[in-house]
Amino acid sequence: MTLPDPLMETADVTVIGAGLAGLVAASTAAGAGGRVVLLDAHTPGGRARTDRRGEFTFNRGPRALYRDGAATRILGELGVATDRGGAPRGDATRGLRDGRVVAFPHGPSALVRTPWLSAGEKVRFGRAFIEITRRDPARFRGVSVDEALRRLRLGPAGADAVRAVVRLSTYSADTDLLDAEAAFRQVTSGAGPGVVYLDGGWQTLVDQLLDVARARGVEVRADSRVEAVRPDEAGGTKVTLGDGSSIASRASIVATGTPAAAAGLLDDPSVAGTSLGPPVAAACLELGLRRPPATPLLLGIDQPVYLSVHGPPAALAPEGGAVVHVTRYLRHDENLDRDVVQAELRSVAAAAGISDDDIVEERFLSSMTVAGGMPTGPNGASGRPDVEDPARPGIMLAGDWVGPEGLLVDAAVASGSRAGRLAADRGAVLSPL
Repeated sequence: MTLPDPLMETADVTVIGAGLAGLVAASTAAGAGGRVVLLDAHTPGGRARTDRRGEFTFNRGPRALYRDGAATRILGELGVATDRGGAPRGDATRGLRDGRVVAFPHGPSALVRTPWLSAGEKVRFGRAFIEITRRDPARFRGVSVDEALRRLRLGPAGADAVRAVVRLSTYSADTDLLDAEAAFRQVTSGAGPGVVYLDGGWQTLVDQLLDVARARGVEVRADSRVEAVRPDEAGGTKVTLGDGSSIASRASIVATGTPAAAAGLLDDPSVAGTSLGPPVAAACLELGLRRPPATPLLLGIDQPVYLSVHGPPAALAPEGGAVVHVTRYLRHDENLDRDVVQAELRSVAAAAGISDDDIVEERFLSSMTVAGGMPTGPNGASGRPDVEDPARPGIMLAGDWVGPEGLLVDAAVASGSRAGRLAADRGAVLSPL
């Protein structure tokens, strides 16, 4: 006779990781009924958490929500508001080239006025941008961004301008690795419906999702460290916690943020598969200013940097003030000194018209993981790890590196939603625990 384990409890679905992917997964699974437990070793929110510095709201790096993306659609279906904020002014975009602020070809009339592109390069750039944004990007699947730019016959200057837009849209400096189909879909979305910066930062999404999850009965447990997730002999899963207790579930969803973290919990180094590239990373100097700078949006043309005023248009700063993110996109193979990077970002801020006297609050994040892995390889985003793997029955994955749909938060939310539905469906067909 096997005695029951006094340290084991049961649930229909267990979700590990309370970032946006995990919160969406738990809320979705709970919508079908049953007991859902959501575990995280830290405060819920993951990389979407927002911090207050004095009277300023910092988003842990620049955060933009695509209006026509999967995240906006799915969050809306869950009852989460995503329209409280404002959009950046595309017509205010400037470039940074040779250390100087220059015109940037953000539209047809601006292209004509861009002096650092020759007449021939302007024609090639215009044609290439139409190819990128108006034709099906699937023809570039499995091709890197750099190779796609060569196929589009762009000159060096025009290619640099497109790379600047790709970095803005994907946060990736590895354009020699990044799948062009995924990148160009993101560029098209940004050039069309555009993005919104959220009032109060992305913490508003976290807070609303927590409200939805709890209203649906999800048990949210912070400070709960998970040691392992395994299939069990009964056809379900077993989650082992750091305190020695465990949870037996019909299904478990691993939404821990990175492939390495998921692989560690599953004891399976093959989790990332073969079509997933390195993590996407960036450094960011966050500034709370007395007043907005002269240049609100600055894209590095010959260096992988970016500056944007997020508040306003979003409510992130006191009246008359501003919140600015100055970002250095990091290649996966770079090992830069943090002081060198910080000095580079300060020079970008100075180029935009920001002086030391303007700065009220600041924070430097020397290396942030923006996404767990970029789509690469012959299949691009469709080659990323699937939410469900038959080799791991009952265990689903969710995150910005999982599933075929979208990049960044769109991939995280889309995979979280699908994982939640699959976990709920699995619970419905298995016998009670």
